[in-house]
Amino acid sequence: MFFKLSLRNVKRSFKDYFIYFLTLTFAVCIFYSFNSVADQEAMQDLSASQSDMIKTLKQLLSFVSIFVSVILGFLIIFANNFLIKRRKKELGLYMTLGMGKYKISRLLVTETLVVGILSLAAGLAAGVFISQGLSLLTASMFDVDFTGYAFVFSNDAMLKTVLYFGIIYLLVMVFNSIVISRYKLIDLLTAARKNEQLKVRKTAVSVMLFILSLLILGIAYGVMLKYGLMESTALVWTCVGLGSFGTLLFFMSLSGFALNIIQQSKNIYFKDINIFVLRQINSKVNTTFLSMTIICLMLFFTIGVLSSGFSLKDAMNRDLEAATPFDASVGLFIEENSSIKDIRQAEQKLGLDLDSYGETHRFTRYQTDQSLKPLLLPYKDKSSEPLVDHFDQTYVTAIARSDYEAIAAMQGKKPVKTKDNEVLLLSSAGSTFKDTFKRFTRETKTIKLNGQTYSIAGNVIDFASSTDFKGLEFLTAVVPDQAAVSMKPLHSITNIQYDGGERAKNDYLYKLLSASMRGQLQKEQGFTLSGATKTMVHETYTGASAITVFIGIYLGIIFLISSAAVLALQQLSEASDNAERYTVLKKIGVTKKGINKAIFRQIFIYFMMPLSLAILHSIFGVQVVNKEIMVAGGGNVLLSSLLTGLIIITVYGGYFLATYSGYKRIVK
Repeated sequence: MFFKLSLRNVKRSFKDYFIYFLTLTFAVCIFYSFNSVADQEAMQDLSASQSDMIKTLKQLLSFVSIFVSVILGFLIIFANNFLIKRRKKELGLYMTLGMGKYKISRLLVTETLVVGILSLAAGLAAGVFISQGLSLLTASMFDVDFTGYAFVFSNDAMLKTVLYFGIIYLLVMVFNSIVISRYKLIDLLTAARKNEQLKVRKTAVSVMLFILSLLILGIAYGVMLKYGLMESTALVWTCVGLGSFGTLLFFMSLSGFALNIIQQSKNIYFKDINIFVLRQINSKVNTTFLSMTIICLMLFFTIGVLSSGFSLKDAMNRDLEAATPFDASVGLFIEENSSIKDIRQAEQKLGLDLDSYGETHRFTRYQTDQSLKPLLLPYKDKSSEPLVDHFDQTYVTAIARSDYEAIAAMQGKKPVKTKDNEVLLLSSAGSTFKDTFKRFTRETKTIKLNGQTYSIAGNVIDFASSTDFKGLEFLTAVVPDQAAVSMKPLHSITNIQYDGGERAKNDYLYKLLSASMRGQLQKEQGFTLSGATKTMVHETYTGASAITVFIGIYLGIIFLISSAAVLALQQLSEASDNAERYTVLKKIGVTKKGINKAIFRQIFIYFMMPLSLAILHSIFGVQVVNKEIMVAGGGNVLLSSLLTGLIIITVYGGYFLATYSGYKRIVK
């Protein structure tokens, strides 16, 4: 009986359940899609470093999915609360006819279970198909070959989705039982005639709070634009806190301030039934300013991540070819207390025959006494400033002229000839310091290294003496061989160009260098290796940027859906509460077209308020991120911004239209 009644209620109230069902389906679809990516066939043919990246991605997804499930849990409970509120009168009639609270709770539990199963099935079905395209996108982001791609269903992702949402549905059922047990019959039957308590703020207080919010937001914007993200973590979080507090004050003051301003314009205030619409919005914002603040911040995060994520990936992966001239470079950190002073000694102790890998050249990189900061500080610009300001402990390095000539020949380049009293300056961070280096060499003709003054031969050349992570060889001086002998050895390096078998060699060196980075070699052998393979550098940057973008998109879409769903449910809840007010409008002569127009304006303004401020936040936020992207090598946010706009219009606009349709049906 209960099951048949529940099915009939779900079918009869499907339009009421539509937003609830839509949100659950979206949530399940996104949850499954993102958790299934690592198990897709496209991610199977991986190198050792790519495998580690995918493991990192899976671990991060597991943690993020817990956070996402908490967000979705609150969202589903919020949506379910709307449904109960919408049906209070119906539940009161059940109680009047003799149905006890326990049976009513069972009825609601069964209905929730039915809708949950339907949305879970629909979400998983949609997720299976969307995950296929998402896996191809992810494989492309990780530079994985997916020519052998095949359709895959992820059992792990399905079980995780069913488990997480099963727990959420269980909590919703418990929540329904508790809520129903607290209701009294008189409360259910008279719910429609109860008004929400409205706290009215004085206009003067609202104006003061509004001005204060603008000042706080202006300070947060100004500080971030001036100092950026790299200055200080504490400063960044302080600005985030100020921005959040300013947003809260903005929405807290908006109802009393904005309405008073609009009232001054008689042509707007008294046009059509704007007086009714504005009062409706004013009362709603006055009681929901906290949720408006949270929604605005979530939309800001979504817009910021989607707008700058792909640009950050492109910037991080730019110029990698120039920074990796050799298939591999293995270096030794030369330490005073270590008996191993040369890379060849380290190779022999490890039983490593790098000469068998292909063409090799061994050289030493030396430490000079010239700090980079005083050298480049007078010539910094917006691109180089964040790095130059932190160059206190970074020094110019040096290599012998004969080594430079051998390295250039190994790269297939013609070496630049210099005189005995000249030095040639090299850098693998040329894209970031391009203009800074030009000003430096134009205005500075000499450089002093270890007490010896040398003439600078021409401009700084974009040249990497070894394969290493992008931009780490900031400035290297090519000095005469006799001068290099007296300098302090810093690194002993072997450059390698493979003669075949790249995959096996790359995987072996990756494991060796990874063990060294974990401190294993230092503990076992007493020395530490540095360097990288070309594949390792490419896959590290590609993987790191892909993971950042992937997690950001995951959270961004969840935040977008949650924001739109909460706004929709708030408006539909208001429609249920204010249905009688629209009946009064009809009685005093307002046409159906006029009422629909008023509903459209009310919902449009309500949806646009948090989105408009989020867009304003994003304009400044994207500028700050762009500043850091320029340091990473430049990037263009135009295409990603257009894609972000399309996603927001699709999801946010879809919820807006669904809300408008549902609102009209409720007040009909």
